[in-house]
This record gives sequence, structure tokens and C-alpha cells, in this order.
Amino acid sequence: MIQCGVRCFISLSLGAALACTDNPNASGTTGFATVSGTGAAPDATDGDDATSDDSEGMAETSGEDDSGVVNVHPPPEHEPPVDPNEQIPPPDDDGCHGLYAQDLFPTFNLTLEPVVWEMLQYEWDHGKDLEEEGENPKAYHPVTAFEYEDIAIYDAKIRLRGNTTWWDPIPGDKMQFQIGFHTNDKDGRFLGLKRLAFDAATANRHMLRDRLALSIMRDVGIQAPCANNARLVVNGEYYGIFTSIEKLDETFLERRFDDPSGDLWYRTHWELKTNLDTANTDRIEALEDAKTPKELYEYLDLDQALRVFAAEAVLPFSDGMWAGGLNYYFYDEPIGGKFMMLTWDLDNTFERFHDKQGGEYPYNPDPVVWEKWTSHGRPLYDLALEDPMWFDYYIQMIDEVFHEGYQPEVLHERIDTYTAQIQEAVLADTNKPYSNEVYMEQVELLHWYVQQRAEWLQDWLECWQDGGVNDGDGYCEEP
Repeated sequence: MIQCGVRCFISLSLGAALACTDNPNASGTTGFATVSGTGAAPDATDGDDATSDDSEGMAETSGEDDSGVVNVHPPPEHEPPVDPNEQIPPPDDDGCHGLYAQDLFPTFNLTLEPVVWEMLQYEWDHGKDLEEEGENPKAYHPVTAFEYEDIAIYDAKIRLRGNTTWWDPIPGDKMQFQIGFHTNDKDGRFLGLKRLAFDAATANRHMLRDRLALSIMRDVGIQAPCANNARLVVNGEYYGIFTSIEKLDETFLERRFDDPSGDLWYRTHWELKTNLDTANTDRIEALEDAKTPKELYEYLDLDQALRVFAAEAVLPFSDGMWAGGLNYYFYDEPIGGKFMMLTWDLDNTFERFHDKQGGEYPYNPDPVVWEKWTSHGRPLYDLALEDPMWFDYYIQMIDEVFHEGYQPEVLHERIDTYTAQIQEAVLADTNKPYSNEVYMEQVELLHWYVQQRAEWLQDWLECWQDGGVNDGDGYCEEP
């Protein structure tokens, strides 16, 4: 059982550090930054992940909270800060927010009170135990300064992110973070963004899984978040390299959809992420309760959903609906009047499948049949494929995804480009829980995996397209 001692001492120390700041402008008046107590809850659109990361859905906080507020101002000699939303970069060639452009490798600088840094490390080391004790190991903490180029923000907050099940104590692991710019001011933004997510899944040792997988999704016309890599400097010291992933939230909807006013649901616990005061559960319950392909078609954009299933199967991806995972969202798109599927957190992809055929994660899972051994079920996928017309369409979508998004020569070039961009930073990252030799090996393994997966998929598609039939268990049998 966790004793309060250490954590409570750190919390008290944090309060004292803020209250005793030697900044002469720190007072009860409004300033650039308002930082609240350490127990602030994660915000409502912060569904990090499901079985492979974390699941959150507590009410959004804005303004001052009830845990005691201290106002922190930049030193008086500072020039007026650059408006963090005046210099929003244009979208890149993929339509991504400019901060996620593939030719950009940004560095973000964080200044944290030492006691905040200690608290984050303590929460990481004891995350699962804290959860079992009913405490929140992913509470937001104040950021003294967040800096990017000539922009400085003094009212941001930081918290840990990820599934506490997979948090290994430091130095055997590297912390993952989320920065919130809206936690003190509901309208707070950085270059138009409410949040930044810095992911460093331990198994993603080449740091490219999300980035490469999401690029494929976008190549084949799926409304997917964007990602690149980023460096994080904490209190003047390089902490490490991360995958910087666009959050699925209101700003994503505004960028990707003509009408961003629909309800956004995170599948893990059927958590509502937008329109908390106006939405009801009738439509999402009707989708969940669909019993026939016709009923499913009434509520789900099956053309779009089967494209997502096909892309997840081609990659492959073990945490989406195709595999029986829970890492996805439903967006109730107002114009079409149907739900659309949004994929999320693709770090369990590519060479994550490393077992021989018949193993838990075989090199080449069958795009129709395979379902992971810890499956939560995939009723909507199974229901759609009951209809022969939609089954044929699914095979067609796999062919389209393969030829438009999974050509090995394109992926090899992309891997090389990304690696050339980030390799020096990876090698210099002393907080990553694996060696530089392992990193280099994993890059080569990724090259090998996409090549052999493409060759296997080509043969698999030829069976179905040359008149192959279902053998009774879902596998293609040559005529």
C-alpha cells in the first residue's frame, strides 16, 4: 500500500516553492500564467490510449480550480511575449498543421520547478500503485515556462501520459508527457493547438511507428492525425526525442472536417470527448446495438470504416477495431449524418508483429481472420463482413490501401528520410531505455518488415482476386 509521505511531501514542497517565489510580480493579480494545485484532473478530450496506453475522460477544467491558485508571472524585465497564436504556420503538403510538418524537427524547452520534476518522476515510478490507491498519476502540474523559438508561454501545464501498466521505473524507461495550454484558460492555445503529446513507447525503438503508420493512413485518404518527431529540453538539459502526435480533439476536428461540431466518442469506455453539455447517447447506443449490416449502415459510414479496417490490417495494427483493440474514436459527422472511425495511437504496428505464424503476434496476420489474443471483440467489423457485398468491398479496400499506401520502395525512402532527420538526436538521447546498437538494429528491422509484409500481401491478394473462396474459416482457398 502506497504511503502518502513522499508524494505529500513533494506536493507540499511544490506549494511552498510557488508561494515563496522570489519573483516580485508574483501576487494574487491576474498575470501571464495561472498555475493551480497538483491534483488537477486530465481534461475531457485526453483519451491517450486504451489497452496499450491510457484511458481518461474526466471533466475539462478551465480557469482557476478549487485546489488553491498561485499566479506566476514572467520576470519584469521580459519584453511582452510574442502572441503564441499570431504565427500559426500554414498546413504542409499533407494538410497537417505546420507544427507536424515532416521536414520539421522542433525543439521545445520546458522550465519546471525542481519539485515538479521530482513529482513527475515519482508518479511515473509508482503509477500503477497510485491508481490502485485511487490517486491520479497523470495529474497536471504547472510549467514555469514553455518555449518554442521566439514564443514563450507561462500558463501551460504538464502531465504524464501512457498506460501505467507499461511504465517501468526510471532509468529503465523514459517518461512520456502531455502539455496542456487550456487548463488555466479554456481558450489558451499554442499555435492554435490545445495540447501537445510526446510519446516514447519503449517498444518503438526506431521512433517511427506512429509517424510512418499515420503517413500511410493519410496517403490512402483516411482522416488521421499527424505526427513527426520532436526534441524536449527540460531545465536546460536535453531530455530526449519523442514522437509528437496530434491529439484527436476539437482543433483536429476543425482542421479535418467541414463541420467540426459533431460528437466525438473515445471507444475505450464509450467516453464522450466533445459537446459534454449538449450530447446524448441515443445515436452511439444505436450504433453499438446494431444487429444487421443494414442497421449498421444506417449509423456507420461503412465505406470509410472499411477503409480504416483495411489500412489497419495492411500495416498491421494490433490496437484498433480490426484486431479487437480499443484505440479508436467515433466522430458523429453532421453533414453525412453517420459516424466515422478515427484511428489513434499506432505504436503497436509493423515489427510489433514478430512471432512465427501461429504465434500471438505473427509476422503476417491474415487481414480477414486474425484477431489478437486479448481481443475485446470487434462486433461492427464482423457484422459488416457478414454481407458478401461489403466483404468484397473490404478486399477491394485492402488492394487499394496496398497499392496506394504500402509500396515498399516508397516506405524505404520514407524510413531513410525520417531516420536521417532524427538519428543524431536518438543517439544523443541518454534517457532512452535501450542502446544505440539496438536502435540501429530496429531501423533495419523496420526496413525488413515492410518489404516482407508487402510481398506477403501481394500473394494474399492474388488468391482472392483470382477467384479464391472462403475455406469456411475465413482464409482464402484457391479455386
